[in-house]
Amino acid sequence: MTSLKMMHTPLQKKCLSILLLLFIQAIVYSQTLKPGVLVVGASPSGIAAAIQAAHSGVKTVLIDEGAIASIELSQEERENPYGITKELLSKIEALQKYPVKSSQTLSPEYLGTIFKGWTDTVKNLTVIRNTGISSVKKAGKNWEIQIRNNTIKADVLVDGTSGRRIAGLVGLTGTSKPTDSLTYAHQLYRTSVTIPVVSTTVPATVPLKAFLSTIKNFIYASPDADVKWQTYAAGQAAGAIAAYCAFFKTTTDKVNVRLIQSELMTYKSRLIEFADIAMVDSNAQAFQQMALTGIIKGKQLNGGIYLQPDSSISTEDIRVPVKEYYSRSQIWFLDNKSDKMTLEQLLSLIKFTAQRGAELDREVEKGWKVSLKLPDRFDLKRTVTRREFAVLFNSYLRPFDVSVDLNGRLKR
Repeated sequence: MTSLKMMHTPLQKKCLSILLLLFIQAIVYSQTLKPGVLVVGASPSGIAAAIQAAHSGVKTVLIDEGAIASIELSQEERENPYGITKELLSKIEALQKYPVKSSQTLSPEYLGTIFKGWTDTVKNLTVIRNTGISSVKKAGKNWEIQIRNNTIKADVLVDGTSGRRIAGLVGLTGTSKPTDSLTYAHQLYRTSVTIPVVSTTVPATVPLKAFLSTIKNFIYASPDADVKWQTYAAGQAAGAIAAYCAFFKTTTDKVNVRLIQSELMTYKSRLIEFADIAMVDSNAQAFQQMALTGIIKGKQLNGGIYLQPDSSISTEDIRVPVKEYYSRSQIWFLDNKSDKMTLEQLLSLIKFTAQRGAELDREVEKGWKVSLKLPDRFDLKRTVTRREFAVLFNSYLRPFDVSVDLNGRLKR
């Protein structure tokens, strides 16, 4: 009787091992990736979008078709760094152990090397390098993208390619108009998620909906197809929007503007520009939040936009916007008119609107230097500055917490 056990020669065993290895590799490389956010294109805006989405706690895939090898940093962002750009320069300085000088050459090859090393260490981020897309389509609520032997199914798709090539593949045409209707005469400035490259309007802002397409959960990594708009700051905004949609399992038409803005400010992005307010200012976030409500506004002077934090403020300056947020306050304004508000008047307005008592005075005095980080001194009879107004109103009435829609209108 013959044995049922197969006898293999060394050559047969070697061939079987190779076939088994190829089979395992086929399984590994023919997988389906399911990130929350997929960013296509390692342009400045694309790579920043991927980093921010990952920072925001969402599993993110970045497809680098080779652009990272020629990535650049504009002189404008280099001279005014914040957010992702500031983080990039900090990594360069840590590596070379001396500050980046304005005249220092940062070649695309060098920046590409920095970004490759950086993105390899970012939690929640996977980078697929030197590959192209064979197809992209909407599959139910998700996006389905084919690359090599892999399928990627993502909740949100971000187009970071030059000329918005992916937008063309899904049938989107035309570009956004990021500078339309951004003056104080309109309300879109309340939805700002970054500042423009160049702007002559007051305030200088780019609204959230400039990043949204007409297809749900398809996001542009920059507010315009022009290469000058493909900045790291723009990409950071796009990444925060994409992360919000993926994290909360929602769509771009239902985003919470204030939560996205708060996330961007947490990661040191700048949403509204003032020439006289530095990012390192201890009250910088309060200024941004109050400016985005419109209760305190900037002024255009000598080609720049200034908040004038040390100047005084009148009741007429704030009457209309405060009433919009807090209808109860209109009674206070009927009895209180002043060209230069005092600290006592400001606290009176807060107490009346928030229905607080005399204990607020003691609370403010106690926190003046420590928690509120205010200079000068606590003196109820002294004229209040715009800085003090912004910080105190923001801290005790929290108008930034009032939701706005994509057009900047208040949601009740």
